[in-house]
Amino acid sequence: MTLDLFKKLDDVDENALHPKYKFLQDNSLLDGEREILTNWTEGFVDRDNKIIKEFQTTFHSSFWEFYLYKVFKEAGFNIDFTYDRPDFMIISPLEINIEAVVSNIKQGGVADESRNLDNILSMLEPPHLQENYREFLDEAIVRNSSAILSKSKKYLSNYSNCGWIKSETPFIIALSSYGQIDYGREYYYPLLALLYGLYFNPSKKDFDVVTEIIKPNTTSPIPVGIFNDKSLEHISAIIFSCTTTLGKLTSLSISQSLSTLQLNTVINIRQDYEAPIYKIQMVSPDNQEELSDGLFIFHNPFAKNKISKDAFGTTNIFQVTFDDRNLVFEGENLPIVSRFNIPQMMFNNLIIHDINKKFNG
Repeated sequence: MTLDLFKKLDDVDENALHPKYKFLQDNSLLDGEREILTNWTEGFVDRDNKIIKEFQTTFHSSFWEFYLYKVFKEAGFNIDFTYDRPDFMIISPLEINIEAVVSNIKQGGVADESRNLDNILSMLEPPHLQENYREFLDEAIVRNSSAILSKSKKYLSNYSNCGWIKSETPFIIALSSYGQIDYGREYYYPLLALLYGLYFNPSKKDFDVVTEIIKPNTTSPIPVGIFNDKSLEHISAIIFSCTTTLGKLTSLSISQSLSTLQLNTVINIRQDYEAPIYKIQMVSPDNQEELSDGLFIFHNPFAKNKISKDAFGTTNIFQVTFDDRNLVFEGENLPIVSRFNIPQMMFNNLIIHDINKKFNG
């Protein structure tokens, strides 16, 4: 049974509905997107009877949970919803405890509903062409750090007294970034800096090794490289995405030919480690995006309970390790680092060749 995500709730005023929810609800041409999203909830258990309300009013956190649930089912995991925490208690074929979290825009920051054409087009600006890249990256690091550390604190304070939580079970935090209006152009670089102290320098096309950054518009230092010692050994890994949003639904809808009338074009920027570094994918039924494309898992080399790379072997999640100061990327498909989703009538003025030249020129 699926959740009735789009039912009208008596205790939710129309003005309280999230703009992204309203967009999905009201646009009759998004039937494919609604079908995919509803399918994600097949078998999902709403333990506190409030996730539909949260989906309609705050959107991102519940959207992320629905997506993760579908990915975990794709991975062949059996989930125990008996207890009120963690968010996902995997019980077979291996045991993992997973807490989901999203990073949000800071108070007073530019609101997500202010997103316009310039923000959409910014998805086609690679780091070396972004004028405010350093400030953008630092803000992403700060927002993602706050989300991860809040879940870490919750784990240490709330899990030790749970009789059903085993100390030897790996613990993963699953983070989706929505911390800036243009979060989709973060790539995975904020996590490399935050977790391993590897700060991407686009002018060098290489990493600077750092131990802290300065929080934007302040003088406050923010520690980075938080996986470089045993201080967070209780965290086995971080699952991360900055591309799980409405464009994901549209891309899957195009891939599966689900919408009655498809009006949008989706282009994925995939990153390779052989030239040309950036591969441009125009999504189509013959050139599909898969469910778990765009997901990364960053392993903690100091974790007391490590998670096997084989755990997600049936998915397209991209594995990142930093053992013995050696950064390694592994995955079946090239990872999606950015997605461009735009009405077809506007895409006619764009040429794939020009996009490729911008990224690889």
